[in-house]
Amino acid sequence: MIFFGVSVDLFSDGTMVGTGSTVAVGLGLLLALGQVPSDVPEGFATIANFRRAGVRRWTRLLLSAAFAVPIFLGATLGYWLMRDAPELYKLLLLTFTAGVLSTLVVEELVPEAVEEVPEHPLSSLAFVGGFALFALISAYLETG
Repeated sequence: MIFFGVSVDLFSDGTMVGTGSTVAVGLGLLLALGQVPSDVPEGFATIANFRRAGVRRWTRLLLSAAFAVPIFLGATLGYWLMRDAPELYKLLLLTFTAGVLSTLVVEELVPEAVEEVPEHPLSSLAFVGGFALFALISAYLETG
């Protein structure tokens, strides 16, 4: 079930990257680069769970490699299904994905993080700063 859940998440990430690539190659690249910081820790945590469950090393390595499949499948499907779609549909799909991810962060991850780690005075600033940095990089790639 863990592998399936992570695969669904990676598939949606790939779909977002593929769809973003149909709008602009720079947007697709930006979305892909934006997913790396979130997907790497998720992969490490998943493999750590498999290790704790006693899954053999060779099987864990195969599972790690298999995580590339949903990403590439999602990116390929997102690109081919949305490449000839009207711009409005592309942007609606990207907006929906961004909304789902933002909701997940605000409703699930932020409260969970606050429970585990004492709040630092700069934590809210760092959270908003991350979004601002993402917007600045996006604007830079758009004009570059």
